[in-house]
Amino acid sequence: MTITNPIPNTATPVFRSATGPVIALTGALAGTLAVAAALQPTIAREALVPTAVCLLFLFAAAAAMIAWLRPMSRRQFTYWDTAGALTFIGICVTASVEPEQMVQLVAGTNPPR
Repeated sequence: MTITNPIPNTATPVFRSATGPVIALTGALAGTLAVAAALQPTIAREALVPTAVCLLFLFAAAAAMIAWLRPMSRRQFTYWDTAGALTFIGICVTASVEPEQMVQLVAGTNPPR
């Protein structure tokens, strides 16, 4: 009787450390927070959250480019996961922006006091 499905090699594959994507995620979040804190005194209050969200999306795009250029094993936290987490956080923060704030920001009108 012939064996049509031989037993595969049982050696455990060696994976590279996945510290790069974790450092990228932590750095992107810390960088966004630092830029938002630095811009807080100089930028309008209504524009601060959209600016921070744009930074999150830019960091997510950068992580996606790194993921495309440097593929990793899917069994660990990858740059694709970092890009997805940053995009998800950006979408959740965007949902907290009031539509009236965006209209005032785009139209350039001052809020009523």
